[in-house]
Amino acid sequence: MHSSWDSLLEGLQEIKASQAHMEDAIEDMKGQLQSDYSYMTQCLQEERYRYERLEEQLNDLTELHQNEMTNLKQELASMEEKVAYQSYERARDIQEAVESCLTRITKLELQQQQQQVVQLEGVENANARALLGKLINVILALMAVLLVFVSTLANFITPLMKTRARVAATVLLTLLLFVLWKQWDFVEPWLLPS
Repeated sequence: MHSSWDSLLEGLQEIKASQAHMEDAIEDMKGQLQSDYSYMTQCLQEERYRYERLEEQLNDLTELHQNEMTNLKQELASMEEKVAYQSYERARDIQEAVESCLTRITKLELQQQQQQVVQLEGVENANARALLGKLINVILALMAVLLVFVSTLANFITPLMKTRARVAATVLLTLLLFVLWKQWDFVEPWLLPS
């Protein structure tokens, strides 16, 4: 009976030692878990702080981009107004120049008619009078054709000068045609093969 009692005591001591060992292991695990929890909490706080900073930067950049787009739109509208105003001014100046030319031609016609009357009175030959009248009419007709040509050319050029892009395209096309004309001997075999 005594030996079973000793073995029972010995078993209890082993269980007690095992329990103490388990308690130490649990305390170690608690400490490790607490350390891991603190580390994870700190990492999460750092990530949250970094996320908030990135979100603020993104919002600032978005606002800056929107402001720049608004400024660019305003500048484009201002430039468009300037170009439209300048083209209107140019068209008005051309129209005034054409009207001035018409007025001068009318005055010249009146002066030539008066001179024709004066000269025709002095000219005794009827054939010379008719020839002089026809010559004056031809000159007046040529002046009228020249005026129509200038007016048509002005009306043709005005739409090509309304924007910078049209001015640039017109200049480039003119330069290209000029270069082709100057280099026609070189370009002709390519365009018109024999």
